[in-house]
Amino acid sequence: TNVPGESPKVIGVRDQRLTATLVSIMIGCSVLLAPILKLVPFAVLFGVFLYMGVSGMNGVQFFDRLTLCFMPVKHHPNVSYVKKVKTWRMVLFTVFQGLGLVTLWVVKSTPAALAFPFFVVAMIPYRIFLKFIFTACELDALDGAQAGKDYEETAGELDFYETANDCPITPATQMPLHRSLMGLVNIPAMMGGKGKS
Repeated sequence: TNVPGESPKVIGVRDQRLTATLVSIMIGCSVLLAPILKLVPFAVLFGVFLYMGVSGMNGVQFFDRLTLCFMPVKHHPNVSYVKKVKTWRMVLFTVFQGLGLVTLWVVKSTPAALAFPFFVVAMIPYRIFLKFIFTACELDALDGAQAGKDYEETAGELDFYETANDCPITPATQMPLHRSLMGLVNIPAMMGGKGKS
């Protein structure tokens, strides 16, 4: 269930095996119905597969970010890679991902298709190379385990010590801890005692 204005949340899952069994039986029946399936026009089959492909793109983060490239910032959703990463950095990451996709598509479509598995494996060092362009925080928001989650959900889960670690101590601080401790060590010297001078 969900309250209006709030994102839907899964309450539970009911496990049953009937659906998987029926799907398997219907796939088995389709082998027996091959003479009838030959009568279905190719245009209908291509339309079904086109619909399946387009509907499968919904929710894929790459395509979501691709549409965000052409959308005004005020209309961007409240997700981690929008709130934690600057828009131009998000677009740059999407361009790098698109270049990787284009590279794989070109290799697949040329006589070099025999080397396609090597290019797929080459995407690993390509992704590691992105660590030199983007910070670890940006990569986690763009491509990490929590990427694409609603920002309100992840904002409440931040650890106090992690967020405190992100706040730098600057020299402009009135009394940093190390200076106050050094002040305690020098108190006897200031009072004329046997401290270090």
